[in-house]
Amino acid sequence: MVSRKAVAVAGLSAIAIAASGCGGDSDPEAEFRTAFKKRFGQTTWYHHITGMEVADGRLKITTDHDSKSARRGTASSVPCGVAFRFALDHGLGDGVVLIASDGVEMGGCG
Repeated sequence: MVSRKAVAVAGLSAIAIAASGCGGDSDPEAEFRTAFKKRFGQTTWYHHITGMEVADGRLKITTDHDSKSARRGTASSVPCGVAFRFALDHGLGDGVVLIASDGVEMGGCG
């Protein structure tokens, strides 16, 4: 008898394979996000990241902080320099921009 867990794992694996495409082409942004999480996932600031994307040649990192708390300095933010160096080391983007949860650009580096 096959366990429900085994069925779930097989189903999720099939979804992941289908989402990655049949051609086996890599997704640099997805690979970057995975490497970034592996490297910084245990830091005190990583849990504030809600999204990452490369747009306009820059790595845009969205956080759970709103722009008002960021302006008041009451929100700890992602260390921009760390993210910038990591992005450069992985050939992704030529700058980093931090985006507040309400869509306001909080600043950048690089």
